[in-house]
Amino acid sequence: MKSDTRSKQPVQWFVECDAFTNESIEQELASRGLGSDALSAKRDVLGSDGKLHDVLCIPSTFVTMLKSARKNDRRFQFRFWKRNGSQGIISPADFVEQWPLSQTEKVQRILARLEALRKK
Repeated sequence: MKSDTRSKQPVQWFVECDAFTNESIEQELASRGLGSDALSAKRDVLGSDGKLHDVLCIPSTFVTMLKSARKNDRRFQFRFWKRNGSQGIISPADFVEQWPLSQTEKVQRILARLEALRKK
C-alpha cells in the first residue's frame, strides 16, 4: 500500500504586505511577548504566477488574526500565500479571503447547475 507523502507535508503560510501592515504585525508580536524572530522574512520567493515576492512566513494563527484586522481596518493591505512543505513555489491562498457560503447560496448554486444540465 502506497502512502501519500504530499498530504503529510506541513503547510507554510506567508503574507505579502505593505509597510503599515508589516509594522502592525511586529507590534502585535511585541504585545504577545514575541520578538520579530517569530516571523521570518523571505525575499524573492518564486510564486506560481512566475514573479518573485517578498513575503513573511507566519504562523497559521496569524492568518485568522490578519483577516479579522482587515475587516475592522481597511488600511491593512496584504495577500496570503501558502506552500506544502519547506521548498518550492508559493501559491496564492485567495480562498482564505472568501466568506463561507450560506446554505441558501449553496442550494441556489446546486439548482442552477441542475437546471443547466437539464437544458443540455
